[in-house]
Amino acid sequence: MTWSPITLRWPEQATQWLANLTAAQDLAVSELDNTAQRLSVLDGLATTDLSPVGSPARSAGAAGRAALTGQLAEPLACLAVTPFQFGMGQGQGKQRYLSAPNLMEMLASKLVDNDPARPAGPQCALVILFLATRYDQFAASLARFNALLPIPDLVKAEHRAGQLARLESEKWELPVASTLPGFASLSLHSTTLPSAAQRAMSAQLAALEGYAADQAPLADLVNLAGKKAAQHAAQAQRLNELRAAVANNGADGSMRARFLGPGTAAELRDALLEGEVPGHEWVLCAGLVLIGSQPGLSFVKELVGL
Repeated sequence: MTWSPITLRWPEQATQWLANLTAAQDLAVSELDNTAQRLSVLDGLATTDLSPVGSPARSAGAAGRAALTGQLAEPLACLAVTPFQFGMGQGQGKQRYLSAPNLMEMLASKLVDNDPARPAGPQCALVILFLATRYDQFAASLARFNALLPIPDLVKAEHRAGQLARLESEKWELPVASTLPGFASLSLHSTTLPSAAQRAMSAQLAALEGYAADQAPLADLVNLAGKKAAQHAAQAQRLNELRAAVANNGADGSMRARFLGPGTAAELRDALLEGEVPGHEWVLCAGLVLIGSQPGLSFVKELVGL
């Protein structure tokens, strides 16, 4: 057995099946001209009858679009405070802590500071607290919320708390070394020339398969109606799945929420500090404040059970 020098070239033998597509592609191109001529003959001969669904669908769609815009289109002012942000938490090294009373004071001070991004005028506020005593509890609580409404700062805090909890539990475990070098999976889709070749050849096949699916116009209309019905069923199923994801959930004591307002920034601050405040026994806490109009906050307000 000898070692042969490498000559980079196009794999003609492996792609010789491309030559079998030429005849069908040439026929498809010629038929495009004939199709245009046949369609021009039908101009004025075919008539259409509009569906009776159009008018009710337009009125219901307009009302639904207005409601959707009022609930979800308004940009909310968002503030997240976590123990891992600079100047927020206390502790040494990577271990950072922030108790619930201290968190409340920081949130209250942020409502009346000189931040230009805070909305001016009377507004409403939704305040959510995440309370824990251990890093694994903290990460789990944030994970449940981030699965529904991911906030970048809370996602970072979730990852860091999870890694600290994992470090604490796995620091005494000895790693198992694998045999080196070892086999690994190589997908040709991730390599340069095979990937580009696949895209080019797939485009050829897709164009040809488009002509292979050609059929009578009535059959196309039947298939289109079936696809619309299937699409409607899939959309309804997707909405039902979203509802089921948050259905039958019990009260979660690690997350607390309050709705404040409407009022000015100072009034919101005073309302936040009123009443019972979680104590210092909660040493790992994070807070989220969403500020906006009452309609703009209605979706998230109901999402958290208020």
